Amino acid sequence: MAKAPIASPAARSLERAAQWGLRHWLLLLNSGAVLYAGLPWLSPLAKASGHPLLGDLLFRLYTPLCHQLAARSFVCLGHQVAFCHRCTAMYTSIAVGGLLFAALRRWLPPRSLRLAGLLLLPIALDGGSHLLDDVLGLGWRGGGDAIGTPNFWLRMFTGALVGLAALLVVYPRLERDLARMAA
Repeated sequence: MAKAPIASPAARSLERAAQWGLRHWLLLLNSGAVLYAGLPWLSPLAKASGHPLLGDLLFRLYTPLCHQLAARSFVCLGHQVAFCHRCTAMYTSIAVGGLLFAALRRWLPPRSLRLAGLLLLPIALDGGSHLLDDVLGLGWRGGGDAIGTPNFWLRMFTGALVGLAALLVVYPRLERDLARMAA
């Protein structure tokens, strides 16, 4: 009869770390979401406080992930925030949704994936129409991009729906599925 292999100390440590991560997934995810949503605001703060290299580094960190058009971005202390209005709404609402889920997790069962699709459809249409308009110059999205314009509010609303989808559909599913894995 073959004996079960004895796990090495490194393997046991890795197993304990994985179990801890499965039990504390929401802390890890929320920490990452808050960090990701907050770092772009440090770019203008760093520049304004006399650290332009750090501010530029933080700004460039988000360059592959966001178009960063100045007309569609917040300004803080005279410097552009490192992501656009839509990304601000999207990632901030994901962070807020995760924090709300921490308080409401007992009462939020997983919702249908169809609901997630319905909540994400507006941002796909809004972002897609902006992309086509920007690339092809069709003039569909008249009215400007400044704060307070209809385009601004549309970007903020569709971005916030992403966080709502995370709160109602994604986080409850993660809770259910990761709890099964941790057992």
